[in-house]
Amino acid sequence: MSIPRRLAALAAVSLFASRAFAGPLCDPHVGGIGFSGPTSGDLTAVYWNPAGLGLLQGPQMMVAGALEVSSVSVERTSIDPATGANPGSQTFPAASGGSTLHPIRWPLGPSSFLGLGAGIGRRFGIGLALFSPYSSHLTMNPTADGQEPARYHLVSMDFNHLALATGIAIHASDSIQIGAAPGLLFPTARLVFDEVTGPLDPSAPAAGREDRGTSARYDLATRGILFPAYYLSFGAHYRRGRFSLGLAYTTAPLGTGSTVNLPLDDTQIRPLSGAGAGTSLCPSSRPNCLVGRMSYRLPSTYVAGATWRSSPGWAVTGILRLVRNSAHDKITILIADTASQPVLGTSVPDHVVLYRGFRDSLDVRARVVYASKDFRVGGTLRFETGAVPASHVNAAAVDGNKIEPSLAAELRIWRQIRLGAGYAFTWMFPVDTGASVFDPTAADTCAAAAGDLDTPACQARLAGQARPSAAGNYRLWRHTLSVLATFAF
Repeated sequence: MSIPRRLAALAAVSLFASRAFAGPLCDPHVGGIGFSGPTSGDLTAVYWNPAGLGLLQGPQMMVAGALEVSSVSVERTSIDPATGANPGSQTFPAASGGSTLHPIRWPLGPSSFLGLGAGIGRRFGIGLALFSPYSSHLTMNPTADGQEPARYHLVSMDFNHLALATGIAIHASDSIQIGAAPGLLFPTARLVFDEVTGPLDPSAPAAGREDRGTSARYDLATRGILFPAYYLSFGAHYRRGRFSLGLAYTTAPLGTGSTVNLPLDDTQIRPLSGAGAGTSLCPSSRPNCLVGRMSYRLPSTYVAGATWRSSPGWAVTGILRLVRNSAHDKITILIADTASQPVLGTSVPDHVVLYRGFRDSLDVRARVVYASKDFRVGGTLRFETGAVPASHVNAAAVDGNKIEPSLAAELRIWRQIRLGAGYAFTWMFPVDTGASVFDPTAADTCAAAAGDLDTPACQARLAGQARPSAAGNYRLWRHTLSVLATFAF
């Protein structure tokens, strides 16, 4: 079977088998840190609440960017080298990982925002914006002695979804605006992890359940910006006197059952030991002999916010945001070679499932802002519940309850130009997984049961839980610094 025909068949399976994504995705600071939300009447309304575009006065342009530095630490629980179960005599050194993102990149990264729009009379407001609402970036570093304790769950990942959205708001009355913003999502991805490529030798358990001799490194990436998915945001804004209320809903990708399907045009698999260690399975004469497809789902989002202007210059805002992460339960990866010149063989898996099992997360914010004609300053305290249950946490999905204080200020430097900056520090409460949902014995047990899907081991393998245990302690912190400029014409 040719590569195109085989991938077509695999893609058909993936549409029904895949439902997830790597790591918490939602960027909490679209449009910069400090002032944006469902009641704000600026160009960030294209993302937060399209109805807010109805509050624009005249033409505007907004440019925002962020520097984000994240750090993750992983302390795995010891395992039994014969079974892989926790605990045991095989220990692991503490591992660390991180990411540094900045706006001088393409596609745009978290908190980068470019918007154009205008209020038209007292009837309409329109806006066009480019931003990245979903992203996940992390690289796990080797330890001082070269070990990679988290490699079966993650070596590195770089997922991004660039959104191009157009919004319009209509004044339904003097107090009520309604709006909608259809958008396109352009995904790009790279994911690197290790996979067990053959059965363990039961007569040599000392080799370990996580032996490089029976593993290969999967390096999977898209090539360029892909054909977009589409989504829709809509909302309402009510303002009367000192009180404002905003409500909005953003769909998951439409027309595909919330699923994003990515062709992996740059697919490399490298054995970790033996004569060909570190060398791609594809020969030099056919460097692109492997192709693949990755499938996952993105969440839908509900947002509500209220602002009370307690006195001249002072305003208090509360924001609730529900992100429907529970659609995520796994990533499905399908790989194909040519029937005439196969390189995968029988030991290298061409169907890999990475389990996630997310749950919905709630983002709660309290904000106080003081504003004068030429200056405003604000402080926000944000709390977010974890999207990943403790037993599901692994290096590719580090998440837990988080708290984030932030400060922001904005100054009018000329009649038509305002410059602002904000800083946020995010701290995740340490997560101790307890018993991990991942079962390293499930694959062998399922094979011994002749693949009977009625057995718990085969069900675990089908869900992507038949992987080395991720039990341990996980920590995460993040610094984010954003700057923004608003131009009025």
